[in-house]
Amino acid sequence: MNARIDQELQHLSAAEKHALGQALIGSAIAEASSPPITDAQRAELNTRLAHHRANPSEPGLSFTQLRTKLLDKSH
Repeated sequence: MNARIDQELQHLSAAEKHALGQALIGSAIAEASSPPITDAQRAELNTRLAHHRANPSEPGLSFTQLRTKLLDKSH
């Protein structure tokens, strides 16, 4: 596991870890039951991955931001 993610996980309460685990499991179940991605979607993902690899210093989401996004079911 990424050391940065591991460090951020250490700061979570037991309840937050449980909620995050539930969100990840729900996300994995939804992903497993969703249809495969299209060729266009695969191309877009490959483009984004290539961009990230070419520009690794560009900021992305922090673990806290990702956690908030995963746990926010209001949208």
